[in-house]
Amino acid sequence: SRRDPDEGARRYPGRMPLKGLIAAALLGTLLGFGTPVATADDAPGRAPPQKNKNLPDDWAMRQSLDERYSPEFREQVHDAIERGLKWLLAKQRADGRWFSHYNRQYPMGPAALGALTLSKCGQPRDSEPMQRVWKYLREQKFQRTYSVGIFLMAMDALYAPARDPFAVEELDRYGHRKRGGDGDPCAALISEEDLKLMKQGVKFLTDAQNADGVWRYPRGGYDLSCTQYALLGLKASQRCGVGVPDAVWRDALTYLLDFQEKRGRPVVYEANEVRGKYRITWKEKALARGFTYDLTGSHGVTGSMTTAGLAGLVICNDALWNSRRYKGKLRAAARRGIRDAMAWMQVWMSVKGNPVQAKHPSRELSVVSRWHYYYLYGLERAGILARVRYFGETDWYEDGALLLLAQQGRDGGWGTFEDTCFALLFLKRASSRMNVPVITPGHKEAPQR
Repeated sequence: SRRDPDEGARRYPGRMPLKGLIAAALLGTLLGFGTPVATADDAPGRAPPQKNKNLPDDWAMRQSLDERYSPEFREQVHDAIERGLKWLLAKQRADGRWFSHYNRQYPMGPAALGALTLSKCGQPRDSEPMQRVWKYLREQKFQRTYSVGIFLMAMDALYAPARDPFAVEELDRYGHRKRGGDGDPCAALISEEDLKLMKQGVKFLTDAQNADGVWRYPRGGYDLSCTQYALLGLKASQRCGVGVPDAVWRDALTYLLDFQEKRGRPVVYEANEVRGKYRITWKEKALARGFTYDLTGSHGVTGSMTTAGLAGLVICNDALWNSRRYKGKLRAAARRGIRDAMAWMQVWMSVKGNPVQAKHPSRELSVVSRWHYYYLYGLERAGILARVRYFGETDWYEDGALLLLAQQGRDGGWGTFEDTCFALLFLKRASSRMNVPVITPGHKEAPQR
């Protein structure tokens, strides 16, 4: 294991210590790339690493078994999800909604978040709680980006079976999702009525995208969070068979790349990509470049906005992957932006609060409690979409889950309705996987802009 397996238990007393499993090293060639893979350090006959322009001479790419989480940890997570789901069901109102301070401003949004969480936690589509919330949602108008984005995500989840958070993803030898494995059931199962609603939602979002390629609040002002949920909703619709023009993805991608920090701390990014039972690791030079809330930059570079920017880049990259117009400089810039955002997470990530980047390199990390659980859901999204288990030396899911297990109330909730939803979506590793690998080793670096 890359970390002391008992570290989490010491930081969060009362939780069972995790028993890391020793990763078994494999000989052979890195799947799909034709680049020799160095065996583990304790394996006999270790092959010399192949030189790569991105990597120092003494580093190489490795493929090893991805160690499994302990049975005790899994049991604790499943128990927390079950208790949280019971809390959510008990708090549901007769009209299908939940109490939220956002109900008046966003009539659709909180209910859609609740419906999304119920589906991801395994609540049956034909159950009475689901019928109540969806009766309410289908009667609402499409009005705001946030609400519509989450509504589309919830509808996709309505027709997709809930995944076990510890299930192994089915991929082919090139890292692409296997057909018949983690497919897109919504496209085959969605009703004509709901498909019509999804198309209306997609039209609303595509019409709301401005000339810069992003989404704004009704009264103006750029917000990366708004853009993130628009892209999540559009990608969910695409999984259900609703077409989205390439220009929508391309314009959003171009804006996000320009919105990302222009400069960043030079670091060595400790890359890893989980592929089914295995994890590919390598190292390459990067600039830790994150994202801020809006164009003013007054809020600083934060974890919540960097995970939002990273998610947006990954979604656009996946949606444009097979487009003839997605190649050359744009594809290379997207890879670099994704890698540098993950490098930022490697430097600044914390689960104790929403991390804020120090303006001076000598200053230590600071965290803020505001938007903490919102950030944790963003962290889950970034980790799942990017297919990474570690940011640097930190297992993002283990650390975040241990924190949530320690903070869950006796009644099963995490304080507010929204925070309980975000906590459950994190624990369920609820974000839908992308079809293609995010970044791959052995990539020839394009010149910095």
